[in-house]
Parts: sequence; structure tokens; C-alpha cells
Amino acid sequence: MPTDLILVLDRRDTDVRLDGRALRVKHGDAPPAHIPLGVVGQVIVHGAPRVSCDVWRALAERGVPAVLQPGRGRGATAMIGAALGGTIELRAAQHRAADDPAAALRISAHLLRAKLRAQMQAARHLSGLPPPLPTAADLSPLERALNDGQDRIDRARTPAALMGAEGAAAAAWYRWLAAWLPTDWGFGGRNRRPPRDPLNALLSLGYTLLAGEVLGAVQQAGLDPARGFLHGTVPGRESLVLDLMEALRPAVDLVAIGLLFDWLDRTDFSNSPAEGCRLAKPARGVFYQRWALARGDWPQLLPPPAPARSQPAPPTQAADTDATTAPTTAEPQDHSLPRQCRWRVEALREWLRPHLRAGD
Repeated sequence: MPTDLILVLDRRDTDVRLDGRALRVKHGDAPPAHIPLGVVGQVIVHGAPRVSCDVWRALAERGVPAVLQPGRGRGATAMIGAALGGTIELRAAQHRAADDPAAALRISAHLLRAKLRAQMQAARHLSGLPPPLPTAADLSPLERALNDGQDRIDRARTPAALMGAEGAAAAAWYRWLAAWLPTDWGFGGRNRRPPRDPLNALLSLGYTLLAGEVLGAVQQAGLDPARGFLHGTVPGRESLVLDLMEALRPAVDLVAIGLLFDWLDRTDFSNSPAEGCRLAKPARGVFYQRWALARGDWPQLLPPPAPARSQPAPPTQAADTDATTAPTTAEPQDHSLPRQCRWRVEALREWLRPHLRAGD
């Protein structure tokens, strides 16, 4: 269980300043609270609280990611993290691999295979839940679709073919979820901008918070968040973050579903044609409390990567290795979300090893 916490700032009358090695957080006329910087794991901002520049600098120096969400869901979400860490060698290898069509295709295939495995594990988990949860939907169509997706990924020779396989698998996953969930939640598949039902509202928020976590892991490793393999280069887009999120999205789906069944109901959401379905402000506290607990014990749908080899593997060996085999150790594993984000980065580092050059 990690010792860090999520700091949520969602009141306009909030004032946050740096006070030594702590954050001084004051709401209106209430006495200020002091939060040591060392225990802050992520900062989430809604709207426009007052936060001094030295706070952002201190958080960045410690590699603490921040997610800045607009008030009332209008506008784009921004993410703030540390500057690029590590050394140039790994970033150079990343760019070399991204510039090599064959290498980029191999790495993209690794990313998507992991996502489809995680979707299958998530479906099996949901199917095994006892009553009074929904009667298990037939799992066989989803299994066939995901197995077909794995085969298509193995045969893919172009990025378009990979994306087609991923899209078909995602559609099958959400179609199965729609059959599994109670119909009164109104979930018929993935939709966004704006989301039109409670589950999609939670998925959009959860994926946004996941992106902040992945960004922190990418920057700490010294990788370039803008240069991806599966997602192309688009100005202003963190394509590598989107790449590494793929295998972690099914776990967000599980966390969101758990919130719907155990902690939230339809009265916790507002709905309008302009803004879509949104989590009401009084329910945000419940969401972030439960998210913080899940963040510390994240659903483990994939095994951690194997320990790094002492010597670089030849390119042919790296191409055939998925780098997701669990290490042979009896020690308890840290299954927190930040650690699992780092596991995905560690797997990518293994895939990049053939592109490291001595003397860079």
C-alpha cells in the first residue's frame, strides 16, 4: 500500500501555497491545513482554485503529477508533470524505434496483446462475481472476439491493421459489458465528449486520472511522452502516454463498475444535452475516496515484467519477448497503480533495448 495521497482541489475559495516542505491549504475563513509534500502522490484540480507558482514547481521537482480539469466539464483537461528525467540514451532509442516501421509495429503489437489479455481477465472476474450482481452474460462470444483479435495482431503488417484489430476487440468488450450490466444504467457502449450515461462519465474521469499517473512514470523514466508507437504524433498530444494506458484501461473499467454497484446511484449524476452525464459535485468526494483506495491496491490483470537481463538481447529475441512474465520471487508485490504504471514503462524499456547504442 503506498503512503502517498491524492489531493483534490475543487473549491474556488481554496488558496494553496508552499510553506517550507508542506502545502498550506486554506478554504475561506477555515483554519489552514498543512500537508507534507512527501505524502502527496497526485493533485487533481477542478475549476479555478488559487495555487501559487512555487507549489507547481515543488510538485514537479518531486515528480508528482497533476490533473487540471475545467469547471463544469467545459474545455480540455491539462496535465502537469516533472521535466524529462533520466538520460538521453533511452529517449534516443525511443525515437530510433519509432522511426523504424518494423520496430514500431512490433512494440505496438506488444501493447495491444497486453490490452486484450487484460480485457479477458476483467471479463472473467466480472463473470465470477456472486449474486445479487448481474447474471453473467455469455462469455464465449467475447472470448472468440478477443482470440480473433490476438490472431489479427499477430498477422498485422501495418498500423492500420493493428488499429482495426484493437477497434474490433474494444467493441466486443463494451458490447459484452452492455449485456452484463443492468439495463437501468443505460450503458450501450463507449461514448464521450460528452459521456451520455453514468458508467461512461466514470470511465472518462478514470481514464483522465490514469493518464496523469502514466505521464509521471514516463517522465521519471526519461522517455518522451509525445512520441508514441501505436498512437501517431499529433501536436499537443501525449502519444506515448496513450500507448502505455491501453493495457491499464480494463482495470479502470473494473474500478468504475465497482463504484456504480457499491457506492453511487443515479441520483449522484446530473444530465443535460449540453454537458452530458456528469458526476455531481457532492458525489466527487465519494469517487475520490474510493479511487484513492483502489489506487493503492489496483486490480492486477497482467503479471509484472520479468527482471531486466544483464546483457542486451539480440533484436530477434526482443521481438519475440512480451516482457510481461512475472518474476520468480516469493516477496510480496506492490500492486498500486503507480507501480503498475512503472511496470508498463519497464516492459517498454525491455522492448527498446535492441535500439540502445553503445557510446550514445
